[in-house]
Order: sequence, then C-alpha cells, then structure tokens
Amino acid sequence: MMGCKILVYKKYAESLSVSFGSGGGFTGAVDEFILSGNGQLKSIKSFSKDTIVLKSLSSKEIKKIFKMLETKSMDNIKLETPGNMTSFIYFSKAGKITHKYQWPEGSSVPKEIAEIFKLLCQLSNL
Repeated sequence: MMGCKILVYKKYAESLSVSFGSGGGFTGAVDEFILSGNGQLKSIKSFSKDTIVLKSLSSKEIKKIFKMLETKSMDNIKLETPGNMTSFIYFSKAGKITHKYQWPEGSSVPKEIAEIFKLLCQLSNL
C-alpha cells in the first residue's frame, strides 16, 4: 500500500510548481526561481526572462517542500503586502496560482512562510 501512495503523490506532484524570490527597488530587478514538481530548479533572469536549469532535486526534497506548502496552516495565511523590495512565494497547481504570498523584505512573517522561504533559498543559494 505504501508504494501506491508514493506513486499517487509523484503523479500529482508533476502538476505542481512553486515560484519564489525577491527583488524590486529602483531597478526593478528580481531574482526569481521556479521549482517544478519534476524536481527541476530553474533561475529566471530579470528583464530577459531567460531560464537556466540550476539542478534537479531529489524526490525526498520535492516531497518535503510541496507537503509544507499544502498544509492547512498555509491555507489560512493571507500575506499580500508587497513593498519597495519584495520577497514572494507563489504556489501553483496545473499552471494556476493557488497561493500567493508576498511581503516587504526584512518584515516579520508567519513562521511557516519564513521556514519554507528559508528552505527554498538554501536550495537555490539565494
């Protein structure tokens, strides 16, 4: 039975993605990354929108990240207050943003947001 559960999660994870990063300010430059359900971590270059594949994450890392994003406590967080310099996390299912979190850099955020953002930044070396 456990094997079936993992296969179902893998199939479901293929339609998931998370975009995250920070930027803005005078130049409007943004450091943006996208983690796809298949494990590819990509960097999106500001202004040109060119993408570069940085690395592929293990299924264990992917599962941890998407499980963190799908908790009920994340559903209850409303955080859409961009600032001059803004950090953000956008969670998408099947290409549609389902959760959008954005906040001014340096401001206090809920623990769940801080933890997932820290993990994502560590993975991308942001």
